[in-house]
Amino acid sequence: MRRHEPAGPAVPAGTFLVFDLDGVLVDTQDAENGGLAHVGELMGVTLGKERRDELFSGKKMQECLDLLEELAGTPPPPDAMPIARARCEELIGDRLEPLAGVADALDRLGVLPGVSGMCVASNSPLELIERRLAKAGLLHQFGGRLYSAYEVAAWKPDPKLFLAAAERSGAAVVDCLVIEDSPVGVAAGLDAGMRVLQYTPDPAVGAHLEGAEVFRSMAELPGLVAAVIARRSAASSTPADAPALTPDIAPALAPTAATPTGRTR
Repeated sequence: MRRHEPAGPAVPAGTFLVFDLDGVLVDTQDAENGGLAHVGELMGVTLGKERRDELFSGKKMQECLDLLEELAGTPPPPDAMPIARARCEELIGDRLEPLAGVADALDRLGVLPGVSGMCVASNSPLELIERRLAKAGLLHQFGGRLYSAYEVAAWKPDPKLFLAAAERSGAAVVDCLVIEDSPVGVAAGLDAGMRVLQYTPDPAVGAHLEGAEVFRSMAELPGLVAAVIARRSAASSTPADAPALTPDIAPALAPTAATPTGRTR
């Protein structure tokens, strides 16, 4: 995996935050699906919004192009991927707004005691991660620690991306806290042995997998991270013969590994 951040020492001890990009920091899924639907139209396949979201969300772009080939009965054009990405960028435009509350949450997390650093680990290509963070005015928050599944040739729900991000950042896996929104991202974080906070604003949607802690608003995130840090501190200072933790606290200290389940990148 190519290191995007400048070479330097490992992050200091503390809780290291690993953010997904799309659906957590920014929301470009609709534009990405629209770019793929544009390729579908060139192939003679017309898809409504609900159908394209069902087909494309959560998958890497090559998988989506393979699905279009199955639907059309003909291969996509040789330059289908750049066509889809170009159309996606047209739909996004020159300015990309961060999700509501994200900018303030990142500012607060950046000075929160116990947070050792932050990175982005996404299924998107590295250049798209950097471009979209720059458009959203968030690039400076991550100190160059940007990691792409394309650099490790492993896409979520494979945990390899998160493990590589921790290694490259000099953070211990046990110190990592993943902030994700998709089922594949939650599965990757849990299978990497990391704690996972699942951002799900829809109150009708629960945890994608057992072991993920759900939150509904980015305004909640700094408080949740502070609570995780406090629980870890309390656990590390608890004598070996102390009473066991209560059930409502114990799961947050030791996330359960889960079998991966099946965002367009």
